[in-house]
Amino acid sequence: MPLHTILALTDFSIQAEQALDRAALLAVTHQARLRILYVSGTPPLQLADPYARLEQRARQLARRHSVPVTAVSGSGQPMADAMAEIDRADLLVVHHNMHCGPFWRRSTLSRLLQRSPCPVLVVRQPAQAAYAQVLVAVDFSATSRPQVRYASSFAPGAALDVFHAIDTGTEAWMRRVQADAPTVQAYRREVQAQAQDQMFSLSDSFDTRRNRVGTLVGRGCLARHLEVQQECVSADLLVVGQPRRAPWVDVLWGSVARKLLGLGLGCDLLLLPHDSPVVARAVVRQRGLASRLQA
Repeated sequence: MPLHTILALTDFSIQAEQALDRAALLAVTHQARLRILYVSGTPPLQLADPYARLEQRARQLARRHSVPVTAVSGSGQPMADAMAEIDRADLLVVHHNMHCGPFWRRSTLSRLLQRSPCPVLVVRQPAQAAYAQVLVAVDFSATSRPQVRYASSFAPGAALDVFHAIDTGTEAWMRRVQADAPTVQAYRREVQAQAQDQMFSLSDSFDTRRNRVGTLVGRGCLARHLEVQQECVSADLLVVGQPRRAPWVDVLWGSVARKLLGLGLGCDLLLLPHDSPVVARAVVRQRGLASRLQA
């Protein structure tokens, strides 16, 4: 998972400065180029020349971290500028406050997530050191293994926990149709055993990190479970897959990412679009290997 170019957005708020610091630390880890872009719907009144301030910040980051940092001159159209740069980036780094805004209007972060072809890191905490504990959510689909591998290489020195939440919809339906208790309990045990087997298969494939990959299984709402597990394992980074769906679907039914952004998580959040090149290529290779083994 090579990261060649990292794009970080800032409006010079305290939260945005934390995001820039995290982006610089990642640039050091991955020996990547860092590009920073000023994006703000309402520029501060005291900021006469945002680009001059951006260049100054770029020089500070370059000196402090010894990485190449470029201040990107925008056209004055924040979303257009951001999307033009995202197309050339391997990672987008933003701050959590970009998710804020009036309830009747989609936030800047929501629009970026909808259109970004690359993974998006949402920074919530001060960047003091490299990530030490990473929690990865999986659903056992074809994208799960690439997500775990991406997380492993994204934070190479961190311990890794893989989490799956069992869907309780079928069990709830069995109770509604008044299935007897032994039948429900047998179904629950079977589903739990299947989840544990799939978890073992997933974690066992990471031979070089086997002793550092933990597995966790819960039941019910994934977002709520992730919030609890993040606190339990003291994760400083949460990694979640992000299917590409129409905006109205997320508004009506919600998505795990949308729910997590609304919670008071005590860690950063890395969202991996299922159709991003890094995930899509891994899925194709995975399916090709499976076909050769079956032949």
